[in-house]
Amino acid sequence: MVRRMIVIAAAIIHLSFPCSMSFRKVVYSKRRVSRMPLFRFEQNGKAGFIDARGKVVIRPGFEPGWFAEEDFVEGLSPAQGATHHWGFIDEKGTWVVKPDYWRVHHFSEGLAAVTHQLVEHHFAMGYVDKKGNEVIRLPATVSTAERFSEGLAAVRVTGYQSIGKLGYIDRSGSVVIPFLFAVGGDFHGGLARVVLDGQCYIESNGGSRQPPPSVPAATSCGGVPTFITTRCREGFIDRTGALRFEFDATQDFSEGLAAVRSQDKWGYIDPAGRLVIEPRFNEATAFSEGLAAVKSNSTWGYIDPTGAVVIPFDFASAGDFSDGVAKVDGGYVDRSGKRVLAGWKDASSFVQGLAHVALGKDNYGYIDKSGKVVFRYQGTNYNEYR
Repeated sequence: MVRRMIVIAAAIIHLSFPCSMSFRKVVYSKRRVSRMPLFRFEQNGKAGFIDARGKVVIRPGFEPGWFAEEDFVEGLSPAQGATHHWGFIDEKGTWVVKPDYWRVHHFSEGLAAVTHQLVEHHFAMGYVDKKGNEVIRLPATVSTAERFSEGLAAVRVTGYQSIGKLGYIDRSGSVVIPFLFAVGGDFHGGLARVVLDGQCYIESNGGSRQPPPSVPAATSCGGVPTFITTRCREGFIDRTGALRFEFDATQDFSEGLAAVRSQDKWGYIDPAGRLVIEPRFNEATAFSEGLAAVKSNSTWGYIDPTGAVVIPFDFASAGDFSDGVAKVDGGYVDRSGKRVLAGWKDASSFVQGLAHVALGKDNYGYIDKSGKVVFRYQGTNYNEYR
C-alpha cells in the first residue's frame, strides 16, 4: 500500500544485505474508476493534465509521482508539491487538500487514506474527507490502509519479522473484522476475497510465492522457507468476517461474478458460492463490461456471464474491456471480436476516450479510437532504475 515506504525499506535492505533490487518508474495508465476526462502528462520534469482533445488544462507544475499516482477519482487527484509532500487538487489544479502528507491514496466513498510525515520513527496514518479533515486517525500499530468499499476498509498491522495481519475497519475507524488474514480485497456485494494466514505460502496469479504474516521470510532478500510446502487457503468472507466458501485460488468479485480455481481449472461463482461457469479454463480474468478474458490451452478469448464463448480463442494476450474495446496482441478489438485498431504494442486500455501509448524511447502520448495521436510528450527516466 504505502509504496514509497516499501521502496525506502527495500533500499535500506539493498545497502545492508547482498540482495539485488531495483524499481522501475511506472508508465501512466488512467484508472477505469475515473469519471473525469483529464489525463496526466509530463513536461520538463513536472506533471500536468490535458483534456480528451489534447488541450493542456492544468499546466505542469507538480512533482511527478514515481508510481504515476496522479488521476482524478471522485473529482480530486493526488498531487505532489514542491517539497515532495502530497495533497489533492481539483480539476482547475487548485489545492483542495494541502500537500502536507508523505503519501496519499485516491478517494473512495468520500475518504482517502493518508500517511503523515515521519515523527519519532513512526508514520501515522488516517483517512481524510474532501475538505482535508482527518476523520479517522489510525493507531500506531497500523502499517497500511486500503480504500473503502461498501463502508469497510482493509488495514494491516505491523508485523515483527514479516508483514502483519490484515483486518477491516468501518467508517468510524473501529475494527469490525479482526486481524486474521494474509490478504484481503475490497467488498463487493457483501463479500471480500481473502487469503488466510498460517504456515503456508501465498501464490500470486503470476506464480510467484511470498510468505504470509505467520511465516518470516527465508532470508533478508525475502522468499519462502523451504519447509513451507502448503499453499494458503483462499476464499470469501462476509461483513462479519465469517468464511463463507473457499477454493484453491480466488479473484475479486466483479459484475456479480468471481473467478475461482478448482482442480487446476478456472471457473466463476455467484455471490451464493455456486459455480455458474464450470472450471474449464487455464486462466481467467474479472468480468468487465459484460465480458471476461479467459485462456484455453495457449490462447485467449472472451466469454459472457453464461460461460458462452463470444470471441474465439485467437489471441496470445487479452485485456479487459473498457470504453467498449479491449487491448489484445496486435491492437484493440470491439465486443464482436473485430479488430478496430491495429498496432500499439505498448499501450493502455481506453478510458474516457483515450489510451496512453509509447511512441519511442522515453516518448509517450495519447491516442483516440481512430488511432490518431492527440497529444505527445517526453517522459522522464521511464527506462532508468532508481
